[in-house]
Amino acid sequence: MRKIFLYILSVMSIIIIPAAITASILLMLAVNENFYISVIKNLNLVETFIETKNVQIEKDIRREVEKKTGMSQFKPRYDALKKDYEDKLIAYTSINKNDEFDKIKKQLDEVDDLEWEKSSDEFKNEDDFDRFKKEKMKDLKNALKEIKEYRSKNDEAISRIEDEMENAKDQFEDADDDLKEKEEDAKDIIESRRGDFMNEMYTDIAKIEPVLTEDLNSLFIEKELRSVIKNYLEFMTTWQRQKDSGNIYESRLNIESGMIENVKKISIPPLAVNLRVKINENGIEKEKNILSEVFVDRIRETPGLKSPWVLTQIFKLSDSWITEKAGNSILRDAGLSMSDGVIKSGAIIFSGEKAEKFEKIMMLLSAAKYTPFGAAGIVLLFVILLFIIAPDKKSGMRASGFVLKYPSVIIVIAGIAVIIASIKPGLMIPQIINDPVNSAFFDKVAFTTALHLFAPITAVFFIISLTGGILLRFGKKKKESA
Repeated sequence: MRKIFLYILSVMSIIIIPAAITASILLMLAVNENFYISVIKNLNLVETFIETKNVQIEKDIRREVEKKTGMSQFKPRYDALKKDYEDKLIAYTSINKNDEFDKIKKQLDEVDDLEWEKSSDEFKNEDDFDRFKKEKMKDLKNALKEIKEYRSKNDEAISRIEDEMENAKDQFEDADDDLKEKEEDAKDIIESRRGDFMNEMYTDIAKIEPVLTEDLNSLFIEKELRSVIKNYLEFMTTWQRQKDSGNIYESRLNIESGMIENVKKISIPPLAVNLRVKINENGIEKEKNILSEVFVDRIRETPGLKSPWVLTQIFKLSDSWITEKAGNSILRDAGLSMSDGVIKSGAIIFSGEKAEKFEKIMMLLSAAKYTPFGAAGIVLLFVILLFIIAPDKKSGMRASGFVLKYPSVIIVIAGIAVIIASIKPGLMIPQIINDPVNSAFFDKVAFTTALHLFAPITAVFFIISLTGGILLRFGKKKKESA
């Protein structure tokens, strides 16, 4: 009976322990501002910008080539004409017996070139050789005569197929000339765009990317963005406090349904992300726009750039009303706006079903700080129970080692596999995003997020697997010594 209980408890442990530990790790990551900052930093946003724009340039070149040459529509027609010519050439060669005729002519020339001195070993005497040569020449000439007679007899059919073949050949040769012209046009376009200022601009960005990334990380992400993330995590992880403060409440008026009834509402702090960062210049603290001022200064300080003026103008535009107007048109769908270098939202209020779901998330995240203790308690409880139910101490060690080691090994292997697969998710799940510009950024986001999520999970379960292995080893040693 104890063995049955031990088996049942082991199965439960194999399921519950990994689930509790994984949930604890994920919840702790979800409420840790450093997790989000690290993910954003490792996206290498400036580098990603360069990569996606280079893909965009290639896409623009392909579009320009297609517009001028119509290659995508022309190529199927070219292939069809080529196949038609090849098929009709084969048909003409077959009906005209060209291969047979050429083969016989070649044999006739070879026999005509035979000499007694070189063939004496194969014949009794010279007369025998002359007789063979004469008969062979006669046979071959008769074979040629038969083909010529066949051609004369079927002249009308052969001529018709030959005309069709020649016509197909002319059409194919014209198409081949057109293809060569289109390929030359495509080469000219690619060559002209190679010296395009856009290519030079992105070459310049690649040169100063490390400096720009360092400024972006230290001045904007580490300070402004960290502050925004910290404020929202503070709100999300203090459910009771927000309820006491009146940010989570019930209203009698349900605007969505038009009914007078109790409806849950949550007032979330409005978003405000300031692109104006504080920097120290000669001991004086100044406030500058990270894009239009800080980046522009770095560009001016970097020697050897091909198009510094173009770069400075592009980043300067980020502070102009034109860019703000363009930015607002994009941000409006997300309920955001941009003014004077600040991306902001209005009042954010969830109500009804959305508020109820959001409150549950807040309650879960508010309890996240206790989950490591809960997970540790669950592990300890199941290990103690396994020792208690086991027939003896060595059996308890083996059972505990088994439930800790083998599920952990599986999770470690799975974690490593997910991280490797995320390097290029399109290879595992093709056509997630068809647009190559967005696909490049998606690949970066997928890998960075997977690495930050599964690396800690894999590391924790690796340590647990080692602990389980030690318990198994001690359990086996005790069994052997007994």
